[in-house]
Amino acid sequence: MKNIKSFILLLSLVAVVSCSSDDSVTDPVYEFIAFQAESVTINEFDASVSPESIVIDLLGYEPKEDITVNLSVVENNATEGVDYTLSTKTLLIEKGSYTSEPLFISTIDNVSGSLEDRSVDIYIESTSNPNLNIGLGLDSPTKAFIRVNIADDECSSTTDVFNNTNVQNETPFGTFTVVGSVNGDVVTFQGDLIAYGPFPNAKVDITLTPVAEGATKGSATFEQQVGGTDNDGYVYAFSQVGEGTYDVCSGTVNVEYDVVYESGGDWVYWYTITNEFKLP
Repeated sequence: MKNIKSFILLLSLVAVVSCSSDDSVTDPVYEFIAFQAESVTINEFDASVSPESIVIDLLGYEPKEDITVNLSVVENNATEGVDYTLSTKTLLIEKGSYTSEPLFISTIDNVSGSLEDRSVDIYIESTSNPNLNIGLGLDSPTKAFIRVNIADDECSSTTDVFNNTNVQNETPFGTFTVVGSVNGDVVTFQGDLIAYGPFPNAKVDITLTPVAEGATKGSATFEQQVGGTDNDGYVYAFSQVGEGTYDVCSGTVNVEYDVVYESGGDWVYWYTITNEFKLP
């Protein structure tokens, strides 16, 4: 009986040793490096004043040495140096840190509206640690790149918006409805332009000149011109004071001019009026 018990004990020890040997097999440990977000939207003007900060996270063990992260860029209707700038294309995760130093992306504010969406895709191209997995997940990694959408702060309309039969002419003496029509770079407003009831069909031709090619705002100017004849037979002319402005996005044209009328073959100054032609 004693021998049988000893044999059973020996078998048990062998079984324990065998199980311990199996437990020595370990699964691989995965470490990931990824952007904190999949996308971000920045306003063209805001990001031109205060750059957007973007960082990369390390999800794994505390690094015992610095990690260099190399980035690449894919542009979607955006051009570096024209629409945006990057502070760097190489980031550093310092020893003992789980977050990279920031990458700053700045927009370049302009006065041109864009008909197309603009964005920049920033990819994690490689790292100095070859054991790191780029992006989260093994099969379909996410956050391996971040899409930076650039939100335009200008509209994409043209001066044709002033082709409108319901333009509001705001003056210090009241608001009047006038008709606007566009021919090339000239907009014509017709109606009560001087806040004077007996002259309901005055007309002024204003040249709209953008501050830059494709811009949605600029100067509004005209040479002295005859504005028409009132119901009493008086002829009027308008002479611009200073330089006016226009803004397609807000739908406004602002001009100031002297009003003169013809008397005895001479032009007689009457008064000066400011006008804001505004789309309803």
